[in-house]
Order: sequence, then structure tokens, then C-alpha cells
Amino acid sequence: MGSTRTIVAGLAAALLAPGIAQAADLGGAERTRGERDAPYAAPVSWTGLYLGIHGGFGFSSADWDFFATSLGNPGSGAVLGGQIGYNVQWGRVVYGIEGDLSGTWINGADGCGGYTCRHDLDWLGSVRGRLGLAFNGNRTLLYGTGGIAWADATLSSRDGAGVAFGSDFSTTQSGWVAGGGVEHMLSPNLTVRLEYLDYNFKDLTAPAGSLDVDPTHINLSTQVVRFGLNYKF
Repeated sequence: MGSTRTIVAGLAAALLAPGIAQAADLGGAERTRGERDAPYAAPVSWTGLYLGIHGGFGFSSADWDFFATSLGNPGSGAVLGGQIGYNVQWGRVVYGIEGDLSGTWINGADGCGGYTCRHDLDWLGSVRGRLGLAFNGNRTLLYGTGGIAWADATLSSRDGAGVAFGSDFSTTQSGWVAGGGVEHMLSPNLTVRLEYLDYNFKDLTAPAGSLDVDPTHINLSTQVVRFGLNYKF
């Protein structure tokens, strides 16, 4: 994970460098007539390819149906990853597509029938459409988003001594994701965003002998709030 953090730090530095020098052009005191007549690199469009990083926090829920009972198993943890996308602007309307991948530290554990039931989300990914409206001089974008999502999860049930009931069960599940956010131009090439995403995945079934003597049915979902930084080419 140390190498992942090094890569993310390098990407953040590369994204920040080109835009910081231009950020002052987007704010400050009212310009004089001479300044208004001078060339001004205004952020005229959201159209273009962008690449970015994100980090935040997530809350998960794994509803287990086994041991002749049902268990709600909540969890939480950090997320860190990156995204790539393309926007098209038509008037004030902005639409596009985005793909992302997040490593996660989201997990939860609870007692269940003399055992401890645990779920760990190892990563989240999605491919989503985006649709929004630009305002504030075209510098701020309010948007909704939705699409296909994937999650890699590991589930286990262990006794008080830490001995697994059977074998841990790992799976990659597909589902859907929807949410929204707000994004703002710091410069014509550098944007920041805050967004919320709600992931819901297909019910999964762990085979008999892995988590219980019988097959175990689990419903998995998570909600993520994250901050993002993008560089637009």
C-alpha cells in the first residue's frame, strides 16, 4: 500500500502544478478598465478529457441470512483512488462519462451465533454517466451521476479463538451506483469536487461449508462521501 500512496502523491503534485499559477485569475478584487482590456484566460468550457484523484470515507452494510437468523452487519472506513472522464458542454448543460477505481479500508464485524461475522471491501469501481448544470460564471457545476458498479468483498465467520468456521469467501459483485455532487474550477485546467455515491450490489450466496453449514445469503451496499481533484486537458 506504500507504493500506492507514493503514486497518488506524485499524481496530486502533477495535477496541482499547472493550475496553481492560474488560480488567482478566477477571483479577487474587481479589475480596472486596463486590466479588463488585457487578455484574460477565462474558464469558458467544461468540455474535455480529465484525470484525477479522490479520497473520502464510506459506510457499508452487509445483511447476513444464516445460522437460522438474520444479521445486520454495518461497517466503515476510508477510500482512496482515481478517476478519468470526458465532459461535453452545451450551453449551461454539461454531460459526460466517468470511470473510477478506489482501494478501500471499509470493513465491519459483529457477533453472530457464537461466531464473529466480518466483511471487508477491498475495492470499488464504477462506470457512470454524468449530467449537470454550470453556474457562477460557468465555474461551478452541480451534477447527478449513475451507472454500473463493482465491489470486491471478503467475508468470514470465526469463533472466539479466531478459527474460521470453514474457508473465507471472496467475491466480486456487480450492481449499480447513483449520486451527485458539486465541482468548481480553480483554474481553466484544475477543478475540485465533493460528491456522494450510493452503491447497491446483487445478493451474493456463499456456498455451504464456507461461512455456515448451509449456504449463506448476503446483501451488500455502501455509501461513500469523497473529495476529488481533477486536471482537465
